[in-house]
Order: sequence, then structure tokens, then C-alpha cells
Amino acid sequence: MEARQQQYRKVSAAAVTSLVFGLLSALTFFHWALVAFGLAGGFFCWLAFEKLRENPGELTGRTLAIAGAGFSVLFSITGLVFLLFAHVSEVPANHVRVDYNMLQPDPNNKKEIVPEAALELEDQRVFIKGYMYPGRQQTGLKEFTLSPAVPDCEFCIKDPSPTEMILVRLEGDLVTRYTPNLVGIGGFLRVDPEPGARYPYKMDVDLIR
Repeated sequence: MEARQQQYRKVSAAAVTSLVFGLLSALTFFHWALVAFGLAGGFFCWLAFEKLRENPGELTGRTLAIAGAGFSVLFSITGLVFLLFAHVSEVPANHVRVDYNMLQPDPNNKKEIVPEAALELEDQRVFIKGYMYPGRQQTGLKEFTLSPAVPDCEFCIKDPSPTEMILVRLEGDLVTRYTPNLVGIGGFLRVDPEPGARYPYKMDVDLIR
């Protein structure tokens, strides 16, 4: 009995933590930022090996740490590749990807209504993602407003500026319904740089996803 007690070694908490973060790194497939789980898995694997080296007779968990590092590398790399492919492939051919930051005027230039970069996109096919502003009509929409944040979100934009709103007009037989989810639209961007314009940006859209 005494010999068995002397042979007992405690499982390294860092090794267990590495495995947990390694498994959680599978969430990388859902968002870029979640690669942090994989990085944490790698860090705790290194920490576990340091603890095992310092206390070889007291700690065990080498296999768990290796598994944690393996899952971290596997899920982080494959998740990032998946997200990169999805990011590139979602933009239709002959469209330029645009984000709301590109459409905002210089805050230090009070006279600038829209930035030069936005003017250069006038009448070009662009693809942008955002959220619909809810209105009375929920189905059969031919027109709606797109913004960069979820409407009525406590932590998001309270009062969007005109350049943070895009008036979307669906072309042809294209119709849609309101959704609180992120949507992507493709079409021609129209820019109105005149002071006081309610919607400096409008889009004639023939693609929505």
C-alpha cells in the first residue's frame, strides 16, 4: 500500500486545461476571433510540459497535453482555412467587397460628406454585409435600409449617422423579407455627396443572401 502511494502522481491541471481549450478550438469554424482557444490550448500545453519537467515524480498528463496541442493545431488551422475560403467565395464575380469603414468620412474633416474612396465606387458593383432596419412591412420587401449593427442593440450604434445607413432598392422581381440576421447584398452603389442628403448611399441590388 505504501509503495502504491509513493507511485501516485497528480494529473497536471495545465494538461487538462490544454485539452479543454484544444476541444474548444473547434469553434474557430464559426469566427476568426475564436482562434484564441487554439492559442490558449498551445500555451497550456507548453505550461504543462514545463510543470512536468520540474516535477516529474509528482505530476502526470503528458498524453493529455499532447492531445490538447494536437486538437488546437488541427482545429485552428482547418477553421481558419474554412473561414478564409468562405470569406473569399461569398463575394460574387465582378463585385468589389466593401465594408462600412470605407464609407465613413474623415472625422477630422467636418466638410467631408463622403470619403474619396466612396466616390470612386460610384456606379460600381459592390458587395456589402449588414443588418436590416425593421419596419412595418415584414414580407414582400422591395426596399429597406441596411446598417452595420443590429438595430435596437444595447451595445451597438444608438443613432446611426447618414453614412452608416444604405437605402437598398431591389431590382426586377427580386423581393425579400425582414430578418434580424446578417445579410449580404450585391449591386450598384449610388453616392450622393450633397450636404443634408438623407441617404448619401443607395444601392440598386440584384443579389441578396
